[in-house]
Amino acid sequence: MNINFMRSSGKEKIALYLKQEIVLLFILLHAAIVSAQSPHCIDERYGEIAIFDSSEIIINQNVNFANATHYFTGQNTSLDMDIYMPDPAVDPIENRPFILMIHGGGFLGGTRSELAYECFSLAQRGFVTATIDYRVGWNCDNVICVNCYGTNMQKAIYCAVQDARAAMRFVHTNRSDYGIDDNWMFMGGESAGSITALLSATWDQNEVDSWAPPGFSAEVGSLNSSGNNLPNEYQVRGNVNHCGAVVNLSHLDNNTDYPIVSFHDSNDCVVPYGYGPVIACFCSGFLGVYGSSSIHSYQLEHGRCSELHTVPQILPNHCQFPKYNLVNLASCFMKRLMCGYCLSFENSDIYARALCANQGAPQIIPGCTYENASNYNSSAQEDDGSCMFSNSCLADLNADNIIGVEDLMILIGAYGQSCGN
Repeated sequence: MNINFMRSSGKEKIALYLKQEIVLLFILLHAAIVSAQSPHCIDERYGEIAIFDSSEIIINQNVNFANATHYFTGQNTSLDMDIYMPDPAVDPIENRPFILMIHGGGFLGGTRSELAYECFSLAQRGFVTATIDYRVGWNCDNVICVNCYGTNMQKAIYCAVQDARAAMRFVHTNRSDYGIDDNWMFMGGESAGSITALLSATWDQNEVDSWAPPGFSAEVGSLNSSGNNLPNEYQVRGNVNHCGAVVNLSHLDNNTDYPIVSFHDSNDCVVPYGYGPVIACFCSGFLGVYGSSSIHSYQLEHGRCSELHTVPQILPNHCQFPKYNLVNLASCFMKRLMCGYCLSFENSDIYARALCANQGAPQIIPGCTYENASNYNSSAQEDDGSCMFSNSCLADLNADNIIGVEDLMILIGAYGQSCGN
């Protein structure tokens, strides 16, 4: 079942709000019917409300899932993951849905800890989650675009997909160790990680061979033959896409039952909202991709489930959807799938209420919960990832306690502007 509607503005907002409430009522009634059939269609669980506190989440760190040779350095690379899960001692559910989250960084850098907030928050809602390493770096200095060849990026993307598939094979093989229901396995990520997740679930070897540099798969192995030799028996049931893209829309046809929820900036110059080159803020003219808007339109044209949440912008930016609400909306998206239905719609309100089965529950106040942060909110009941720390490194321009590609983009975007008096 697909329900399509689009958010608007002006006088239409009232009518739209009423329409959403009707849709929500239908969802709740439908959920009551299918809940007996679905083991994860559980009221209050997997929704926008955290049901476990921080002391009830177990983190298994540095779990090795693969070892692979880095194409550009020739060095053997150990690939690890961090796995987040509710403590089995307090969680009555034995096997839970799983989502693999993959960090961004332009395939140049980044660390799995960058998605720790999302993984921890989804685990608090009842999921088992994991964030992974993958091979990064492709001989590109993207500040001045030295050695930034599209064919090098193609090779890096191919290897990243190999690593993501190796991670999914490992999780599926060891699912009983972490209490995972392999009927409900999802993938997601941010920026380059989201590109990796989307391609990992949709790429066909013959199609990617026609896209990648000639003979590359013969040199590094197939998509499913790197990192480990575990069986390739998992199924991906949906994707949480934060400012990602695909290299060819027709590749989505390889997995026609693959719902996607997307979050994207309308004026993204790193990964285009529609079609365009990647890293256009710094370089130009190489490796065109189809961003979230194009993916959403293609999915709808082919009768497939898709949500698109847009950050309206005038100035260029990247991956700016609020983390707290992204978790809420993504959690509800996956819960709807597990309850047997899906909504297809567009939304440009970054603070929109998640359409989930917990609407009658008390509202949790989001905010910064770290007392040493400059914007600490004593009334906040759940951290929303907005904390700003006065002692952060000077290079940490977005105040997330990590010096990463996002900080570099902020600096480049402001280059040449007057600082005023």
